[in-house]
Amino acid sequence: MKKIKITLGLAAFYLLFSAGWQIGACELANIELKDDLQDMASQLGMRIGFSDIASDGDLRDTVLRKAAQYGITLSPDQVTVLRDGYGKNAILYFEADYSVPINLPGYSFAMYFNPSSGKKPRNATVATDASSAE
Repeated sequence: MKKIKITLGLAAFYLLFSAGWQIGACELANIELKDDLQDMASQLGMRIGFSDIASDGDLRDTVLRKAAQYGITLSPDQVTVLRDGYGKNAILYFEADYSVPINLPGYSFAMYFNPSSGKKPRNATVATDASSAE
């Protein structure tokens, strides 16, 4: 009887640990991506003249690369880039919408995430790959 209790206890611990690990890793990756989106929206390099003004397609590609660094697989249609104005005074907004499957023995579910760079600008236009910065 004691061996059964120990076995059941270890199985329960394994399930809880596995679920916690997967959920924690997904949450951490989402937080890191959100921080990167906020950093990109601040566009400090463009404001001080350190970097060129990127096109909307380049910005979308940068978001995809940042997500890939954290093991998040995104397609271009899952990334929203909004721009209010152009040049070094432009206000940028980034948003991603994705889900991650969590697989447990006998049960699976998806966690949905929607990290963004902050407050969406009121007059922003949806960026397309054809639009470019001046």
